[in-house]
Amino acid sequence: MAAIDAIAFDLDGTLINSVPDVRAAINRLLVSEGRSEISLEQTLSLVGQGARVMMEQAMALGGGAVGGGAPPTDALDRMVETYIGFYQRHPADLTTVYPGVVEVLESLAARGIPMAICSNKPFVMTKLVLKTLGLDRYFAAVTGGDNVPHRKPDGRHVTHTLELLGGRHAHAVMVGDSETDVAAGKDAGLPVIAVTYGYAHVPVTELGADVLIDRFSDLPDALDALAGA
Repeated sequence: MAAIDAIAFDLDGTLINSVPDVRAAINRLLVSEGRSEISLEQTLSLVGQGARVMMEQAMALGGGAVGGGAPPTDALDRMVETYIGFYQRHPADLTTVYPGVVEVLESLAARGIPMAICSNKPFVMTKLVLKTLGLDRYFAAVTGGDNVPHRKPDGRHVTHTLELLGGRHAHAVMVGDSETDVAAGKDAGLPVIAVTYGYAHVPVTELGADVLIDRFSDLPDALDALAGA
């Protein structure tokens, strides 16, 4: 592979640990709906498919509440909007940037590599969280799960994101943490680097990524290895 000419990054579980804030927003919604809160472990099991799927699954869990189960479509639409509203008011109170992320993004920016965020998180929250954490300056393009025609694991989400960077990116790479990211990258015809510390729902070794890294600081070496392959 020739020199890397673009990178599409997943956000949650790859660059940041956002589950505590996601859980807090979900629980505010559940309580407002008269249901019980869910645990951090339950929240981890829900992330990755976008807000609507996550909300449907959270409501189906019921949290031990009377009347548990998935809501009808119109009620679910309202709940997603309410959830996003709660999340917008507290986008990164408990969220942390993983070690090495800022340093690596700085080094990649210095190398002139165009970078984008390709997330299934709602677009408005993706932008807000990036800005709140001071990470927005590194990314020339950002997509969420609700502002594109197709979302991960569909590879067209990745290719659309890369198109927003402008130009042709024949040697791009997808970097993520879950089966959704790997499937999307592969569907887009890209090599995929997966971190081992994220939100995967299966053993990371079973994801089918081209390269696994245990620390984000290992990413530059992984990119160089792919370029030299």
